[in-house]
Amino acid sequence: MLRILAVTLTAAAVVVATAGPVGAQASSSGASVEEQIKKIEKDRAAAVTKADVAALEAVTSDDYTLIDRNGRVRDKAQTMSAIKTGDIKITSNEVSDLKVRVYGDTAVVTGRADTKGTIGGRDVSGPMLFTRVYVKKSGRWQSVAFQQTAISTP
Repeated sequence: MLRILAVTLTAAAVVVATAGPVGAQASSSGASVEEQIKKIEKDRAAAVTKADVAALEAVTSDDYTLIDRNGRVRDKAQTMSAIKTGDIKITSNEVSDLKVRVYGDTAVVTGRADTKGTIGGRDVSGPMLFTRVYVKKSGRWQSVAFQQTAISTP
C-alpha cells in the first residue's frame, strides 16, 4: 500500500514539475495562447490595410458579427464584401494595449487601435477601443465577434 502511494505521489510530482503555468497553453511553436492571439490581432490589422480578404477570411468564423464604430452591424459576408469593394477602406491601423484573457477554447482580446480610413465614405480616422472574441475551431483561432468604440475628445 505504501509503495502504491509512493509511486502515485512521485508521478504527481513529475506532472506538476513539468506542467506550464495555467492559461499558458503552448502551440507547437512554443507560443502561449496570449502571444498567438496578439500575433493574429496584429496580422489582422495589417491585412485590413492591404484589403487582404483571403487572410482575413482565414481567421474569421462564418458566424462572425462586427459592430463598427458607427454602430453598424455586419456579418462576415458583408464585412468581406465591404473590404473588397472599398466601402471599408483602412489605410493605417496600429493596434496597441492588447490584453488577452483565455477561457479554454475562447479568448477575449481588448485593445486600442489608431486608424485612418473611411467606412461608407465617412472618415473613421482616430483612436478607438475594441473587444474581439476568438474561438478555437478545428485547431485554429477564429474571430466570432468584434465591437469598436470611438474615443471621443472632450
